[in-house]
Amino acid sequence: MCSEVPMGSKAAILVLTDERPEGLFRGAVGWDRSRSLDLAARFLGGTPRESGVLPLDLAVWPEDGAACVASFPRFDVICSRKIARDHPSNLVSEAVRLAGKRSAYAVCMESSEDWASILAWSPTGLLRAVSLSPGSGAIEDVGQKFPFEQPFWNGQRPVQTSSYRLPFHPIDLGNEALRHLFGFILEGKEDDLCVDPEEVEIPVFRPS
Repeated sequence: MCSEVPMGSKAAILVLTDERPEGLFRGAVGWDRSRSLDLAARFLGGTPRESGVLPLDLAVWPEDGAACVASFPRFDVICSRKIARDHPSNLVSEAVRLAGKRSAYAVCMESSEDWASILAWSPTGLLRAVSLSPGSGAIEDVGQKFPFEQPFWNGQRPVQTSSYRLPFHPIDLGNEALRHLFGFILEGKEDDLCVDPEEVEIPVFRPS
């Protein structure tokens, strides 16, 4: 079966945790306001102001300059367009600064450019950094592929257009990364792994 590129998937999400990330958003309620503000200040600089909340499916792509930041009991999450890097390995230093001794996982995508990237880092070092777009091909491809990536690279998620530069749509891969790493998707068919991102709220912070 040929994949069709989803329309409208945009995300720039970074999760910091000392656990495996799968399932963290299931039942993710009760973020700590003080810790969330502190994390937002560390990310944005200065003293940011809180300006409401957004459901997770909108929080993953906030307005320019804003950041959706929440500190939950088991993990922290930061969503900001500043996270979206062509070379996800360039995010490592920022992730290390924010994560401390925890691991960091990021998924970014922009459907208008058909671009997606994945980052996985642990205190032992870089685990995975991949970034793809049809215009540039494989911008970065470092580390061991995740199991959910294999069907894409093995030709099991083909593109219908023969002239397409990649063997699969990066946005399809981006949504599978969201599913398997964080337990939700923006587009596609939900399964038992998925939570409803509209039921998870993340506070919005803006620079003062």
